[in-house]
Amino acid sequence: MSLKDHITTAAINLFSRNGIKRVSMDDVARKANVSKRTLYDFFRDKESLLIEVLDKIREPFSEQIGLFEKRSDTALEAMLLFNEKLMEKQTWLCDDFFEDIKRYPKAFQILLEGKRVFLNKIIELLKRGEKESVFMSDIDYDLISLMAQQQMSKPASSEGIFTKYTHEEVHNTIFFIFLRGISTDAGRDILDKFITKKRYKKGFIPEKM
Repeated sequence: MSLKDHITTAAINLFSRNGIKRVSMDDVARKANVSKRTLYDFFRDKESLLIEVLDKIREPFSEQIGLFEKRSDTALEAMLLFNEKLMEKQTWLCDDFFEDIKRYPKAFQILLEGKRVFLNKIIELLKRGEKESVFMSDIDYDLISLMAQQQMSKPASSEGIFTKYTHEEVHNTIFFIFLRGISTDAGRDILDKFITKKRYKKGFIPEKM
């Protein structure tokens, strides 16, 4: 790992737990065990560091979903496998991060663009699944796209409703219930076999949906 990557990883660790506002460049330097001068040799300010953080988080996910898309027999299986990898990675950013990043216009636009690209890929998979008869054909996926954009713009736990649950628990409950709701009988069969095989613990997804 290069020194730049090492610093970026340290920043991800701090930002993911504390948000951006409460993390100073001094904090990042201490976490990475480098001098502040060395930190500024790589990143001229906090926004340039944030941009690198976003790129480092997004890149492996973009590669992985592309691989699963090619290797899977159906779009549903690609989505299930990608979600499994997402859970293993567990790069969850706290709600304060999404609120704080609005103060950094360039980084915020990169975040929004990343979400847009990811959402477009999901919609492509949903439409592929419709052609493969694992997803129902009478669903307006453009409407789903708009609803997803609204949901992604405001983390659910920011409302204080889901404070007793982790991001992972909230995400997986919504994810699997959504998939079951749009799946055909063939799709539900794939979904049930996947859940049974992986033996997800209670709280990760509901045992009965």
